[in-house]
Formats: sequence, structure tokens, C-alpha cells
Amino acid sequence: MTKLQNLTITIFGGTGFVGRHLIKELCNEDCRLQVPTRNPTKSYFLQPLGDVGQIIPIKCDFSNRDDLKKVIENADIIINLIGILYERKRGDFENVHLNFVKKIVDISNTYTNKKIIHFSAIGSKENTNSLYARTKYQGEQYISKNFKNFSIIKPSIIFGPEDNFFNFFAKISLFSPILPLIMGGKTRLQPVYVTDVCRGVIRILKEENIKQQIYEFGGPAIYTFKELMQILLKTINRKRFLLYISKPIAFFLATIFEFLSIPLLTKEQIKLLEKDNIVSNKYLKLRDLNVTPVSLELVIGDYLKRFAKK
Repeated sequence: MTKLQNLTITIFGGTGFVGRHLIKELCNEDCRLQVPTRNPTKSYFLQPLGDVGQIIPIKCDFSNRDDLKKVIENADIIINLIGILYERKRGDFENVHLNFVKKIVDISNTYTNKKIIHFSAIGSKENTNSLYARTKYQGEQYISKNFKNFSIIKPSIIFGPEDNFFNFFAKISLFSPILPLIMGGKTRLQPVYVTDVCRGVIRILKEENIKQQIYEFGGPAIYTFKELMQILLKTINRKRFLLYISKPIAFFLATIFEFLSIPLLTKEQIKLLEKDNIVSNKYLKLRDLNVTPVSLELVIGDYLKRFAKK
């Protein structure tokens, strides 16, 4: 098993939800971490997670090949966490999920002994009406066809202290008497704890024989969307009406919400809810990395208590 001590790791998306937790775990492995960002001052909150000089924010224009080359050339490992859930302008999904991946892979190929860990998503596939899922799949394909030492991670919904799922609906419950159930809330999901995701990544990095592998990360249990809303409300001790919203009405609402700077609902999210978001038997899982995922109910009470009715 490889020791990660003194290795240099570049983490694209290090200031995001998964990124900050992964950085915390990697700091315990005594790695040197480079965090490319457009605005380094916004990444200073990461500094207390490691020792002095261990976490290095680097100003980087992600569209500039020379900037990307500087943060890749001296790195042993490149981790790409960058992804978007909605487009601010047409072409954003393709630029972020495919074209950016192409740049990372092509630059990394000019050097030897680089390793890439790339985050995609369960549900990414070629033949889908979801542009999000299709561009995610295209990014996976480019890596698998053009790079030798890679691992691709496809998680279900990731939960944890700063997640965009449970925190989002908990905030809505503070002022709204209803919570929406798109298409009845029948979509099945397999939420996975962010710390378990990070443990899985570290296991991949330590195993020298792991190359050209794809993983699906999910938690120990499968829930419908409706069941997750019920668990949420029980956890924060609030009673809200769960309102069935048909697909046509959901698309109508999304058309309106997409004019907001941060949309509450998008057409792409509705398309993703048409399919279950659970691990399959096609790829390796957390248990193949000797990681036993933590139950949702054991965790969310701690970080959602600020929303709880007293």
C-alpha cells in the first residue's frame, strides 16, 4: 500500500462541499495540497485544516491552459471535483463536464506517472435526455479512452454538514408550509456520507494496483425521495405538507425558477428525477475498498439541529 506522505495533490473544486472534507482527510495523510481557484482569498478558510504551508491556494484561470499546466506539472495526483447542476448560459455543461476534463487529461499526458481521480455521477449515460448526465458520461469516456492511470467515482447524493440537499429542504421548511414531491417523490436515492466518500478516495490513492477503475458510491440504504423528506421533517421536528407535483407543473415552475441567479428548480433536475439514483451491479463499490458506509439517520441529526423546532 502506497504512503501518501509528501506527495503533491492538486484538487480542482477544493473549496466546495466535498473538497473541504477531502482536504481535511488528506491533511491527516501529510500530503501537500494545491487548491487552484479563481480567487485565492476565498480559499483561506481551508488553511486551519492543515499544517502551515500544507494547503496552497493558487490563483488559476480554468480556461487558461498555461495556468492549468502550472498546477498540474508538479503534482503527483490530480483530483477533479468540479461539476455544475445548472447552466448559467448555453454550453456550460459541455464546457465544465467535458472540455475542462479534456484539458486536464491532455496536459497530464505530457508528463509521466500522473494519476487522476475524477468525480462524475450515478446516472451518467450516453442515451439520455438529460444534458447534465450526458456531458458527465462524455467526460468519463474521454478519460477512460485517453488516460492510463485513472479512477472515476460516481456517487449518489452526498450528504454531510454543508450538503446542498438536506440543508436546502430544511431551509425551505423554515418558511414554507409545504415541501414539493416532484412526480410524487417516487425516485429512489442512495445517499452516501461525505466522510465515507473521502475514505474511499484515500483507499484508491493508497492502492498501487488500482488503475482504470470505475466506482459507484452509495450509502447502506435506499430511500424514495418522499421517505427522505419524511426523515428530514422528523429529524428537525417540523410538520409540513408533502405536496405532489406532476411533471408538467414541475417543468412550468422550473421555467420560472431558471430566471433566478440560483434556481430553486431546473428542468435538468426534473429529468434526473425520472431515473433512480442508486448503485448498480456494473461497477465497484465502497465495500470493495473496505469502507463500510454510515447510515443516514446516524448523521443528519447533528448538522440539521440548527433547523430543529424547539
